[in-house]
Amino acid sequence: MDKLECKTCGAQSMIPMEVAIEEDSKDASALFEQEPESRFYTCHVCGDNWLSVKEHEGVDHYKITLVHQMGMSPVLKRIAHTRAFMTRHEEPTGKWTYFLDDQEIDQEVWHDKLSKRRRVLRAICTN
Repeated sequence: MDKLECKTCGAQSMIPMEVAIEEDSKDASALFEQEPESRFYTCHVCGDNWLSVKEHEGVDHYKITLVHQMGMSPVLKRIAHTRAFMTRHEEPTGKWTYFLDDQEIDQEVWHDKLSKRRRVLRAICTN
């Protein structure tokens, strides 16, 4: 896969990796119309990382979960229930819900915490 630009340090070092989701039961995959798509993104310069999981919830509906984590806590997570866009020019519809660990928080607070996390990572890799 091609390297992407890291949103934290700006280096062309963000590498997405496919993640295999293990199910507890053989019948668990029957719950989904299609297997969930999951990718883990990590920067090999500053260490920024997040997990992206896209699950199909119906014909053209999806649940998208993004989890940002630095160390063990706090976990910054946002979840969207969205409808797939039909053409390249049509925007996806949906609403994001933001979490700090398991507690729902405002979007502005979530973005502030993510910005602070990225400032810390940027400071660590530039010193």
